[in-house]
Amino acid sequence: MPATPAIDKLDDILAFSENFLEKMHEMGQSPHSRKSLQRLFSPSEAAEMVGRDRTTLARAEAELGVAPPVRNPDNNRRVGYTLDQIQAFRAHFKTLPHRDATQDRPMVIACQNFKGGVGKSTTCINFAHYLALKGYRVLVIDTDSQATTTSMFGYVPDAEIKQDDTILAYLGGAHSTLAPVVRRTYFPGIDLIPACLALYEAEIALVLHIAEQTSPEARREVFAELRYGIQTVADEYDVVLLDSPPALGVISLNVLIAADALVVPTAAKMFDFSSTVQFFRMIRTYVAQLAPEKSYRWISVLTTLFDQRYDSQRQFVDVMRACFGESVFQRVFFHAAEVINASAQFVGPYEQIKPNRKVLEMMDGVFGEIELAILREWPSKRAELNARGII
Repeated sequence: MPATPAIDKLDDILAFSENFLEKMHEMGQSPHSRKSLQRLFSPSEAAEMVGRDRTTLARAEAELGVAPPVRNPDNNRRVGYTLDQIQAFRAHFKTLPHRDATQDRPMVIACQNFKGGVGKSTTCINFAHYLALKGYRVLVIDTDSQATTTSMFGYVPDAEIKQDDTILAYLGGAHSTLAPVVRRTYFPGIDLIPACLALYEAEIALVLHIAEQTSPEARREVFAELRYGIQTVADEYDVVLLDSPPALGVISLNVLIAADALVVPTAAKMFDFSSTVQFFRMIRTYVAQLAPEKSYRWISVLTTLFDQRYDSQRQFVDVMRACFGESVFQRVFFHAAEVINASAQFVGPYEQIKPNRKVLEMMDGVFGEIELAILREWPSKRAELNARGII
């Protein structure tokens, strides 16, 4: 039997696989034509999120024009508020956690490691959800051509997202600011600059562009372009999250130079640890060459995919803490089937209608530690942290 031509075989594979992806996206959006946040928050949850009691929120409904929560026909209890309604309450009672624009700079944080499969995009997506639920204003910039983050926000890369919808529109000079490619998402508080396969193809063009520069200074400037672009929109946000490609190319080096802080997801395994050490060695080399004056507020390893059933992983967490010292978060991101299954359905744990509370508690602990690292960088939050006994 003659071999099937490669092009024909790939056409067959793509036809079936792309059809499957479209159906999975439709499931994540159903019954809506565009993905929406379906989770509601009980009056008790809303009261805790806003910082006021349930009675106070109920009294404020009429004043703010907030529709009362729908009642359960079986027991007449209030079902819950939407995140938009909770944000309205926060604005009314002045309990939004926004940074003080007169004192605090927006924090640009990169989720970066050049090893794939360590939960980089998962960390970025779920941390964005966590921050938005807390009331922060978040911009997510997907710079990974695999576009996992873009998919989780309800878009089909390449079908819906083209080159001019990504950071390439700015890097290529089509726009003088990133603002035209920023889009609102279904998740209140989160904006997105999406990605698509064109980011991978653009790497070669960017390399050629660097080669055309006539001086070392001009070549270094190419690696700072994303930083300049972020500065054109960052004032609208509290936190900017960058999902980086799992490789050290021109775009990922732009991410490295643009970031104020690095979260480095790493599994508690020897190969992943070794890869992360190589990652640190390489970024040290590149930063020394491209931006020797560069500083980070912090660089911290986040232990991911941790399975406490294995003694080897528990022991390796201790090894990582001993080696990385203060540059590793104390909380670990446990390996959870709910997180994996949620990603497969394009619906994260924080947005599920009936979320797994144990999983949310685990993620709240992980992301709460990163949030605290951010708050420590904002002068306006010092009094609040001191009142909580946090230095």
